[in-house]
Amino acid sequence: MKLVWSLANRNPQNPHNQYVYDMFYLSIHMAKDLGYETVLYGTSDAIVRIGEYFDEVYNTDDIEYLLFDDLKMYIWEDRTDDYATIDGDMFLFSQLKFNNNPNIFLSFDQLIKSDIQKSVNDSLDLLNKIEIVNLIPEWNPLSKNSISTNLIRWKGNNGLLKYYIESYKKLRELFLENETSIQKINSELSNNKSLISHILCEHLLERIVSYYNLSYDELRSTSKNSYSHWQGTEKFDDKNKINGVKLIVEVHKMKGGTIKSVYNSLISQKLIEPILYN
Repeated sequence: MKLVWSLANRNPQNPHNQYVYDMFYLSIHMAKDLGYETVLYGTSDAIVRIGEYFDEVYNTDDIEYLLFDDLKMYIWEDRTDDYATIDGDMFLFSQLKFNNNPNIFLSFDQLIKSDIQKSVNDSLDLLNKIEIVNLIPEWNPLSKNSISTNLIRWKGNNGLLKYYIESYKKLRELFLENETSIQKINSELSNNKSLISHILCEHLLERIVSYYNLSYDELRSTSKNSYSHWQGTEKFDDKNKINGVKLIVEVHKMKGGTIKSVYNSLISQKLIEPILYN
């Protein structure tokens, strides 16, 4: 099975912070150490900086990229092989264990039912007012649940997946058509493309799974899976993670070996704080 990362930039001439590319480097090599084939869908800035470390690379400069999950949708629509998409802030400590029951629709990291941030709640309330349910019959305006898509494996490129992607496109078009009016009411929802993409992609997926009572495989719920997801923006303020990732990548590029061996060596020398494998 292949693991597929995506890293896009609306302006490839203006690269991401090096920390982003280093996190991807770490995520990729930890997966390669476990025996996975690796695939990148990325804009030219990502290909220049990390493309050489992948087994397959696809340039996405010509693909329309407005919302964060647009590229994932392209991958899910395009690929028909056995693969899982994974984010660059996901770090695998062991090979993934999937439930191979043929009735499973998809495998994913986590079903999120906990209290949501005020910004997400306010945004859901606003979007519900533009009558999503008239466009998406499965949409439940009372639900606050979502499915984390930082790690996704579809059972196959089947009709249900295609229906989900088409539903996403409808919601995306609805948002873009109403973006000006939304901006006046909730500027964060319009300006924060990660926030709106999270709602259109992850909340929509939960609504469809729930509405049709589809079977799923929640990977985090089993002790068989061991990995870490640095979710949210906290990782960009955590000096231990920033400095640790930088040093691990630098040493690995110089000395090679496995990421775990480099990490353990730096920990034993007290050059970095524990950020992985704990």
